[in-house]
Amino acid sequence: MLKIKNVFFVLLLLTISLNCLAEDVVLKAGTAVPVKLESTISSKNAAVGQIVNFRVTAPIMVDGKTVIESGAIVTGQVVRAKKNGILGKEGELQLTINSVLAVDGTKVMLSSANLSDEGNNNLILSLFLCFLIKGGSAEIPAGMECTPIVAGATTITL
Repeated sequence: MLKIKNVFFVLLLLTISLNCLAEDVVLKAGTAVPVKLESTISSKNAAVGQIVNFRVTAPIMVDGKTVIESGAIVTGQVVRAKKNGILGKEGELQLTINSVLAVDGTKVMLSSANLSDEGNNNLILSLFLCFLIKGGSAEIPAGMECTPIVAGATTITL
């Protein structure tokens, strides 16, 4: 019984000492987070609400310490998706970037990043060819880069 108490006491001391070493840093609002789209998204098959993944392309540092790792998954979603139509009507597609996880698992909200595209409007050509031509689909290609910003100050424990 005494050994169990001693082991418990040692574990308690280790936990307390490790917590004393933890450091909180603040990731400031407005910090740029460069990202790139992982896979091509097209208005042909995208749906509003569909989750879209991006990746951080460079580590985000605060006071020389990494708070968001390069390669971290960034989540976004499709907020507008309209297929191309008859009479040369182009497709439409709009994505927004929402959040990324910091090194401690804290969800960091992002803003000011909307990606959008419209297909080709072929109305004139379609009218000339008796409605046989559809407009182009909107597409945002894999690898498309953008730079959302941190929406609000976020405390991260290192």
